Amino acid sequence: MAERVDLTSAETYPSNTQYSVERLTLDWTGGSINVQLKGLNGESKSVVYNATTSPTGASLMVSLNKANLSTRSLVQRIFDQLLANGHLVGTVAGSVP
Repeated sequence: MAERVDLTSAETYPSNTQYSVERLTLDWTGGSINVQLKGLNGESKSVVYNATTSPTGASLMVSLNKANLSTRSLVQRIFDQLLANGHLVGTVAGSVP
């Protein structure tokens, strides 16, 4: 099963209890990251980190670029950041496919 975030409280109608990463866009020139998430019922959620957000997209890209992905996968690190910034509330579950 692919990595995902199991939500602490289900979103209402339709009931959505998890998100997975559908698309990740790293814009090195513009210094932004766009994370596109997909819910159980096809819900879409997009989170953008750019020059005006905290942390900035550029600083996150440097961190991801230097990360040791043998201990935590790229997707797990993305979810860690989304959870830390309050974009999602839940726990990371699943494993690397």
